[in-house]
Amino acid sequence: MLVGAGACGSNNNEQPQMPYTPVNVSLTLTNQQYVALRTVNGTVVLPPGSSGRPDAGGLKGIIVVRQAGNSYLAFERNCPYRPFDACALVSVDRSGLFLRDSCCNSQFNLQGQVIGGPSPFPLRQYSTSLQGSQLNILN
Repeated sequence: MLVGAGACGSNNNEQPQMPYTPVNVSLTLTNQQYVALRTVNGTVVLPPGSSGRPDAGGLKGIIVVRQAGNSYLAFERNCPYRPFDACALVSVDRSGLFLRDSCCNSQFNLQGQVIGGPSPFPLRQYSTSLQGSQLNILN
């Protein structure tokens, strides 16, 4: 009768289920608040979705990373290791070279893959598409 007790420390590789939240975000990349996305490996952190905020989304927000050329990645800020911990929040490291969750100390590269810490799971990734200067992020 220990339902869910195995979510932390279980030996299987099943990812804990984060709650679903609709994501439908559009960014105009020419806007000054997204200037960091004009360079390769530039990052922007968006706040979680709320009423009246068209540039927000995700459970705990979204991290957008520009890859080479016109390729962008978008990741959920909720750490996948223990997603129900209130402190499970992924941020861009001060170095700007990787992403980290200071709660469990998991580290992720700028492609969302685990590079250190206890998490065996990559970051939840959202779909991106670029149309002119408009970047759309969806799940």
